[in-house]
Amino acid sequence: MQLDQSAQRRRRAISLTPLIDVVFILLLFFMLSSNFMHWRQVNLSTATHAQPEQLDPKEIRVVRILDDQGALNFDGVELLLNNEAGLREQIASDPDAVYAIEVEEGIMTQTMITLLDTLKQLGATHVSLAGVLP
Repeated sequence: MQLDQSAQRRRRAISLTPLIDVVFILLLFFMLSSNFMHWRQVNLSTATHAQPEQLDPKEIRVVRILDDQGALNFDGVELLLNNEAGLREQIASDPDAVYAIEVEEGIMTQTMITLLDTLKQLGATHVSLAGVLP
């Protein structure tokens, strides 16, 4: 009896399932470890013990945020946060003053950051946080 050695050998197919699993795991890893947000930085001067002696009290202008809709009390003048002309006029009168921002209790942080950014864009050179009012 002779063995038939001319029979074709069957090729074994490579399974792609493990490769696809590895690719999805890598995709998931890079999606979770990546950060696509661009953070903006606002330079903010905070009060220190040395500042009260250096600053003239006449140079400090208080800006109080009254509510989340953007109502402001700008040294006794009632303004809205979206009223850029009024804010620009107040800043133009004394751009080198220190603008101290006081916040009523319960005001959202985003409202405060929007005011900080707006004051800087309109020409205020020194902006500081005074604190939260009870």
